[in-house]
This record gives sequence, C-alpha cells and structure tokens, in this order.
Amino acid sequence: MIDLDTPSTYEKIIQQTDDEQVRLVINTFRGTEYISLRKYYLSFEEEWLPTKNGITMPIDFDNTRNLFEGLVDILSLAESKSVLEEQFKDQLDEIYLP
Repeated sequence: MIDLDTPSTYEKIIQQTDDEQVRLVINTFRGTEYISLRKYYLSFEEEWLPTKNGITMPIDFDNTRNLFEGLVDILSLAESKSVLEEQFKDQLDEIYLP
C-alpha cells in the first residue's frame, strides 16, 4: 500500500468544498512514482487528511498517455476540436508529431 503521507512532488486541488477536497497528487514510494486522484477531508484539527476513496497507479508512459487521451475524450464532449487544439496545441504536438 502506498504511504499517503509521503511528501508529494506535485499536488493540485481539483475540487473543494468546506470540508472535502479532491486532489491530484504525484509522489514517490520505494523508488516508483505514482499518480493519485483522491478525496481528502478536513479533520477536527483543521488538517486535510486523505481518505481511502480514490485511485493510485504507477506513472509510466502507457498509464499517462491513456489518462491524457481519456481526458481529451471527455473534454471533446463539451468542447469543439478547434478549442482543444488551441488550448492544448503544444501538448498534442509533443505527443503526435515526430
């Protein structure tokens, strides 16, 4: 099991209410980098603590690419292709152009 108290190398709050957060976190455990999307709750001591609700997976090229492709698919449902190309042109060029 991943130690959720391991210092993160990247952390972004995706969604927040008064007593809950969803965070995207990248951390290293036993030499392997992991990406997590996890719910956090505000404790009585006013500290944000992780819950068991979420997912953690190793960061490798396939996982990262599949995650990116899934997010692009989701965004494309709400946005036109031209908007996606404008907003993510550099990332898309990096992935798809030799």
